[in-house]
Amino acid sequence: MEVLGDLLFELSNDERLSILLKLSEEPMRPTRLSNDLGLKIQAISRHLSRLDEVGLTLKGVDGTFRLTPFGELALRQLIEWEFMSQHRAYFTTHSSAHLPQESVKQIGDLMKGQYLDSVMDFLRCIETIINEADEYVWFQIDQYPVNALKNVQDAIDHGVRFRCIEPYELVSGPILSMFMPGEEEGLRRAWSTPLAEQRTLESIDVFIFLSEKRCVLAFPSPDGEFDYRGFTADDERSLNWCKSLFEHYWETAEPRIYISPTEYIRPTRIRKPEVETFERVTVVGRDDASVDAQAVQDAVDNYDEVILRGTFNFGTSKIIISRSVVIRGEGRENDVPSTKIYKKGWTFPLIRPSNFPLEERDHVFLVNGEGADVSLENVYFTDFNCMCICGIRGNSMTIRNNRITLETGLGRGENYPSWGDIIVGIHQERSFPGGVVIEGNYLDFALSRMFGGYILSGPKEDPSYRPNLVNHEYYIGVGICTMRARGRVVIENNVVRNMNTTGIAATEGTTSADVIIRNNRVTSELYGSYWYDPRWAGYGILANPGWYSPGPGFHVEITGNTIKYVKDHYCGIALLGPEFSPVKGTGKLIGGIVKNNKIHQDNGSVGIFVESCDGFEIAGNVLSGKAYFGIGIFPRSDPQQTMLGAYENIIEDNDMRGFEIKDSDENSKSVFDERTYAGSKAGSATAHIWLNVNTKRNVVKVSSGETVIDEGEDNTIIHEEDEE
Repeated sequence: MEVLGDLLFELSNDERLSILLKLSEEPMRPTRLSNDLGLKIQAISRHLSRLDEVGLTLKGVDGTFRLTPFGELALRQLIEWEFMSQHRAYFTTHSSAHLPQESVKQIGDLMKGQYLDSVMDFLRCIETIINEADEYVWFQIDQYPVNALKNVQDAIDHGVRFRCIEPYELVSGPILSMFMPGEEEGLRRAWSTPLAEQRTLESIDVFIFLSEKRCVLAFPSPDGEFDYRGFTADDERSLNWCKSLFEHYWETAEPRIYISPTEYIRPTRIRKPEVETFERVTVVGRDDASVDAQAVQDAVDNYDEVILRGTFNFGTSKIIISRSVVIRGEGRENDVPSTKIYKKGWTFPLIRPSNFPLEERDHVFLVNGEGADVSLENVYFTDFNCMCICGIRGNSMTIRNNRITLETGLGRGENYPSWGDIIVGIHQERSFPGGVVIEGNYLDFALSRMFGGYILSGPKEDPSYRPNLVNHEYYIGVGICTMRARGRVVIENNVVRNMNTTGIAATEGTTSADVIIRNNRVTSELYGSYWYDPRWAGYGILANPGWYSPGPGFHVEITGNTIKYVKDHYCGIALLGPEFSPVKGTGKLIGGIVKNNKIHQDNGSVGIFVESCDGFEIAGNVLSGKAYFGIGIFPRSDPQQTMLGAYENIIEDNDMRGFEIKDSDENSKSVFDERTYAGSKAGSATAHIWLNVNTKRNVVKVSSGETVIDEGEDNTIIHEEDEE
């Protein structure tokens, strides 16, 4: 203590302290010090001698005096004392007792800061920090800055990331009731987003608000209360001091766990990751429509990978994905995703005009971002309207291992005046030049199928009954649909159940599109919707070049799929032509493949139906059950469109041994035309294979006992016995 006393005594003299400060700039001779400080040379020599005795200065061989390393260290420590002495009145009534020792030693780093004696000035500084931030805002608080909630929300909307440390007692029970309704909403919005990380401490030792540009801080009174008077600064040393102090508390704080909008629990310790980045975030569903959708929206807007955990209630909101991101639900149980998303707030029926812009229709997730690469995986979707997942613009899109179900699609679709309500599970429209993969998903739009999928009227056992779709007696359900593709689209290994209209559809692709539909399982136990015309209740897999707009035709391969319909009048696989589209300028499907599919129909219309398509290879398919036709090539005739015929298709090696041809009956006669049933209305005919009058140069190979009706021109029919 005697040595310390000697040192402090020498430093306490103003003249000696002035000499040390001068020598900290550069070595000097006594005469230079005398001139600069206005002291006599004798006084300078006496002071230098005393400073030399305690080891603060040293005389060099050139006659100049300089600070020793010990002098430099002592002088640096004086900065802390200088800061404290300048603000003696403040630190007399405000405690720094609980600061970490490292921060106390460097408290002089706040030297360039400005003291704020006004509470209003202090609060305005908080608002300024939030408003100016471009990257982050970190704060440790004793209570919510309600006056700044609007600023926080605006900053979050601009992608500013927040970290918040708050006391346990603030989150240990209901707290929202202390705020006005608007403040409650703002608080939920601010603290529900993944851009706002939250942790808790037993007590708050210092109030801190900082960004990459500015900081403000206040110390508590000796009894731990804050009066919101303190310091603000924007220099680098002050910012680094505040940032280091906040990081110290952040590392010792506990993650906060949210239970409900008004109930919290103190969390147990969770092991923190070694490195934290903004590349990945986990969003926990709160089953709360006021916060869930916004939290997920913030995550997909600001993170490269978003992990979803728990149950999410999106209310009537949807998530718009405009940038590259991977969205993945966490966990599976019994091969069902553990993460669940649903929507609420709809009325029966959901009615919107048919020309409603696609971007504004009802979705759960909408992919709409130029150049975006998006992956959506392992999520359980249920209880939604119109379309579950829709992609209308991006570079690539992957929809994998999701589960999409409804009790019924009735009343859930958007209303099209001429067709009724349409609801779609996965819909890709417009260009994704980098490709689309729809893989491993499970879809079922009629969990209530034991009640006929909620069909409202008509005897379900009457195959002649047609629901009134326009009056919402039934709906049009489509499982997976790709439209206007330009690149490669792969739809594989999906299970599509009870769509009642179309399991998988591909339409309006460009000439550069390559659509692969393989190894899917499409089944239905529903009453058919008879949505397009009264002939057929629906399709298992459908491909056509035009629907709402003309398409030039595209390449399609349909292989290895299993299709099973146990209700009446379904078509297994349909390849449609330009006549299906009401829009002029539609081209043909040319050069595709339909191979190795298994199709079972209890009481179907046609197993594989081909309209105006050319050059298809239809081979290796297995047909079972019964229908009017196994394979039918029967395009419509139109004198104005000579291209409507079906040319040069090859049909061979298809197994129809377990397939029964139904006789013509009242149903076939009632909807007779030249492209539905062979013969005439009075005497329509059925067969394993039918080529109508608009077919030409097709090659058909059939087994013994299979019947063929050939009404076309230059078609080649080869029977197995003929080859022998």
